[in-house]
Amino acid sequence: MNLSNTALGKIVALTFFGTILTVLIAGGISVTVTNQNKIIMGVQAHGTTIAGMSKSEAHKYFASLAASKLQRKAAVLTYKERNFQIDPADINLHGNVDEAVEAAYSIGRKGTAVENLISQMWCAIFGATVTMDASFDEQLLQNKLLQIKSAIDTPPINGTVTLQANGSIQKTAAVTGLTLDIAPLAEEMTPDFKSLNLTVRKELVPAEQPPFVQNSDLAAIDGVLGSYTTSFYPGDRGDNIGLAASHLQGALIRSGSTLSFNSIVGPRTYEAGYKNAGVIVYGQHAIDVGGGVCQVSSTLYNAILLAGLTPVERTGHFASSAYVPAGRDATVADGLIDFVFRNPLPHPVYLTIANSGNALTIYVLGTKADLGGKSIALVTEGSTMRPSLYRLWLQNGEVVDREYLHTDAYEPLKHT
Repeated sequence: MNLSNTALGKIVALTFFGTILTVLIAGGISVTVTNQNKIIMGVQAHGTTIAGMSKSEAHKYFASLAASKLQRKAAVLTYKERNFQIDPADINLHGNVDEAVEAAYSIGRKGTAVENLISQMWCAIFGATVTMDASFDEQLLQNKLLQIKSAIDTPPINGTVTLQANGSIQKTAAVTGLTLDIAPLAEEMTPDFKSLNLTVRKELVPAEQPPFVQNSDLAAIDGVLGSYTTSFYPGDRGDNIGLAASHLQGALIRSGSTLSFNSIVGPRTYEAGYKNAGVIVYGQHAIDVGGGVCQVSSTLYNAILLAGLTPVERTGHFASSAYVPAGRDATVADGLIDFVFRNPLPHPVYLTIANSGNALTIYVLGTKADLGGKSIALVTEGSTMRPSLYRLWLQNGEVVDREYLHTDAYEPLKHT
């Protein structure tokens, strides 16, 4: 029998495809049998072949893998020489073992019988990879980070100057404040925790908050430029004086800057701790909250004049005051009358307060060279009802400048 070339070609093709089909069917049956109730051929996890494992065997594998990774610290956070550790147990960090087992076992088992057969044969040839991830308690991480934040956060502390009994100056260094923002830390570490990529190492960079009074502000301060003392009787009025004066302690006025008495002392209210005491209202004696505070502003006025500072806003009382000479008082009232002065000197000045319980002294500390070797005296001319105040600048005992400050016009007190 003679066959044409065409017929012969068809027979060869049918034979070839028949052979392939037979191989595929045989291979599919073999793969199906091999994979029965086991993770299918070709599946790997974390570089290890887990094909042929039962679910329980795969569970042991993933559990052991998680345990080995969790033996390490979850994170080590450092700030300068300080280390802060987060252990896996601190945040309930654990491998998602059950999920990894299910993910591995479900490969090649998600479709119809034919689809699964094709998928399993594909996996046997080309392979598939399963990666176990992890979970943790976000609130526990937040709590741990808050503990670290509490250990690092530091409020800024102003540098201080203390006048010693012998007249010397003692300085305390300023402290720069620190504030740690923990929100980005949790966000940055989460991917590593979830992939069990341990140990996470982070260098903490808290934000710095410089204090208002820095070491450089105090560097040149070397003595008392001027001071003034007034006396008072203990009691409610004396308590008001002490409270108001305490707000001036440590006040720094940089070169060219001003200080507002009302701004720094604050409102004189019951809520702020002030008591009822004697005041003068429209020329008459009265009782009101905060009585006595004007003695503090008047004491400060004399101290800054003797230190070479410049009054910017100052108002005299209705009548002259008993605690300072006529023409040398400075009244204040919440929201109405302020006392403001400016520092014209090349360096900062610093206020310090001494309160003995019956006498208030305000010192203006600064750089003695700023006065150029001059001393200052205050002179009042005219009557006590219309005094004019002058500031005398002296060098080697001689007056080198006579500065007119103001003339007051007092009224006699009204009697009811």
